[in-house]
Amino acid sequence: MPDISNKNGIDMGDIASINEQDVPSGGGTASTTPTISLSGGTFGAVNVTVTNHSSYTNPNYECVVTAGSTTTVSDAEVDHELESAKDGVSAVMTFNDTNTTTGTRTVTVKAQEFGDNIQSSATTATFDKVFIQNQYIRIRGVTSSGADTNLRLAIQDLGFFTGVTQTGTEYPTTALTSETSETGIVISAGHTYSASYAAFKAADSSLLTMWWALGTTSANNWWQIHFETATYPIAPIIKSMMLRFDGQTSASYFSIAGSDTGAFSGEETDYGVFGITAKGANLNFG
Repeated sequence: MPDISNKNGIDMGDIASINEQDVPSGGGTASTTPTISLSGGTFGAVNVTVTNHSSYTNPNYECVVTAGSTTTVSDAEVDHELESAKDGVSAVMTFNDTNTTTGTRTVTVKAQEFGDNIQSSATTATFDKVFIQNQYIRIRGVTSSGADTNLRLAIQDLGFFTGVTQTGTEYPTTALTSETSETGIVISAGHTYSASYAAFKAADSSLLTMWWALGTTSANNWWQIHFETATYPIAPIIKSMMLRFDGQTSASYFSIAGSDTGAFSGEETDYGVFGITAKGANLNFG
């Protein structure tokens, strides 16, 4: 592009040629507009999937979240996941919207394919932040689509909080010494490798112990906390959560479901799928 921005008061972009020579415009082909789907919303944790990802060659995506005029998640705060070959971004992006601004969120995504000079038009979708309030909360190892899997979980530590960003009352409120050591709370799991990795050890406040589901099946690959109605006639509202997975975790995703009966036979509330983005470190949601 020439150093001058106009000629005789006419923008260079409006001049087709000078002395019959084309003027560089800096333009070019615009990338195809993406189509997206959202999953999640619990604690503000959301997975964004570009559903027409296969139509691009080596794309890059920009993802921004807003509530009205407030940006609640910038693109720099979005986790742009990589393809399995680690040679480009995948169709999936994840973020955790912890902004305290209320109201419906709008997710705006633009694409730019390698070789295209112009970013695509924007596409949008919306979601609302959701909190958990159930007598039973179950964590399950799943695939990215939420399907049950026998890829195991191993949880070193966890906590459920009544305030956002891991504030307020934390449940369990004590370091557990058994599945029933705290009044009003019962811990259980669909499968435990051995007594050395009992279910309560996910909440005993020690990073040297864990609940481990080695040998699990897709049907029993879960951990659960139960708020008994005698102590909690109204289940606490959980507004944030912390999970710390051990390196023995082979699942890449987990789901959260809540039930007031404990049946988990179709009556439960599905709170979404979350990525296990690190092991041996606290993962904070909400």
